[in-house]
Amino acid sequence: MDSLHDRNSTIVRTDDAAGAPAPGDRLASSPSPAPTSEAAWLGRDWRFALLRAGMRVLSRAAPSLAVDLFHRVWFTPPRVRPRAEALRWLARGEPLEFRVHCQPVRAWAWGQGPTVLLVHGWGGHAGHLRAIGEALCERGLRVVAFDAPAHGRSGRSRIGGRLVTLVEIADALRIVAAGVGPLHGLVAHSGGCTAAALALRGGWAGPQRMALVAPFALPSQAVLPFGRAIGASDAVTAGFSERTQAWLGRPWTDFDMTGLAASRTPPPSLVVHDASDREVPVGHGRALVEAWPGACWMETTGLGHRRLLRDPAVVARVVEFIADGHSPRSDRPADSRDELDRLVGHRAPALA
Repeated sequence: MDSLHDRNSTIVRTDDAAGAPAPGDRLASSPSPAPTSEAAWLGRDWRFALLRAGMRVLSRAAPSLAVDLFHRVWFTPPRVRPRAEALRWLARGEPLEFRVHCQPVRAWAWGQGPTVLLVHGWGGHAGHLRAIGEALCERGLRVVAFDAPAHGRSGRSRIGGRLVTLVEIADALRIVAAGVGPLHGLVAHSGGCTAAALALRGGWAGPQRMALVAPFALPSQAVLPFGRAIGASDAVTAGFSERTQAWLGRPWTDFDMTGLAASRTPPPSLVVHDASDREVPVGHGRALVEAWPGACWMETTGLGHRRLLRDPAVVARVVEFIADGHSPRSDRPADSRDELDRLVGHRAPALA
């Protein structure tokens, strides 16, 4: 069982408990959206209790400090203890390194053939998608995975310390993809799906196919329940929301994956979500399938947020979808190099 800990933000996240019921997969053609939960992805230990108590006091006595604390908690990914098998898999990979906003981003590659990029979720690491990566290699595909900025073995973000935004993770995704592409496919988990959609919204050409596992598709709908879960007043939550939109220079709705289809046609996509996911509710995945034309849907039960990454039925379905049309894109290799040069040469405005 993977445990995710965030000592800085006092958040503790734990993978789905052992002994959950066996998965019962079902496929649906047109699922209906469901409301988001009350931020059930947060742990409930003494650190969380301390955070709630402190936030309630600050919300009344010093709202500006409460907004600062909200900012720190929201933008600090939890710490990760990789599983032993994930570490062994990374050790077998070819090490790669990229520079994102002058900071190192570590990556690994396995196998030969058309390239598939794996993108871990918020607080994750490159080894989280090991089971899917190994299965893709067995199908004759090359697999590349990386640790996002402020995650795993990569360097800090341009914000500093352990804080990072999905905007910067999207930048890292594009730079890594440009360095190893063109991409036949992409497999992403949770917040990694959000980063992929942000990259596509920003003009990235993208892969031929995508598999999105437990996608965090509706960030704009997560802010209010998150604030209530950590004890922030609605006024403090509104202050954080307004400050973040001004800081990043875009509305919260720009982060919603569902809006991508209004500006461009997403690549053929498979969306996989578990009905009992307590961190990113299944309504996110259902809403995404409703919004993206032609997206395929797989819903599981009893796997939660991370265990579906190792479930044999999920792994088989993802690999089947990504390996379909097993041939490199017609893109010229220079296309990826041109984008890499453009991204590295472009100095983005500081986020802090």
